[in-house]
Amino acid sequence: MSIPAPKRPRLLLWIGLFLAISLDTSVQLCWRASVPQHGGMAHALGATLIKPLFLLSLLLHVWQLFNWMMVLALADLSFVQPITALSYIVVAISSHWLFSENLDPLQFCGIALVLVGVVLVSRTPSESPRRVMAAQQPPGTSEATG
Repeated sequence: MSIPAPKRPRLLLWIGLFLAISLDTSVQLCWRASVPQHGGMAHALGATLIKPLFLLSLLLHVWQLFNWMMVLALADLSFVQPITALSYIVVAISSHWLFSENLDPLQFCGIALVLVGVVLVSRTPSESPRRVMAAQQPPGTSEATG
């Protein structure tokens, strides 16, 4: 008999995943907007490090780290990491609109495959049975003693 997950942690998980996708997308777009399109590597590095959008991307990265720790406390990595692949789709479409980058038919096929994969993964349990059982054990006990 499986025990249903409480509603609040499940809602927090989906909020955290939405935030993870949003933060990753924002980081990538800010980073892309801050990198100059001309000049060599040394020029690009020097010019990028002082741009406000790059500094914002660093701040968003830190926020992303703390959000990711919360998400991993709520669900298995094998569940949450594939869900965050939605940021690939959002970045690709946003890059097309914001930076006039090309999206060809093969990229749309890849986007569709990612979307199908995310839908399939989202229909699986977010926590493995072993993790659920471990969370239900009283503190200080282990599987070997229980």
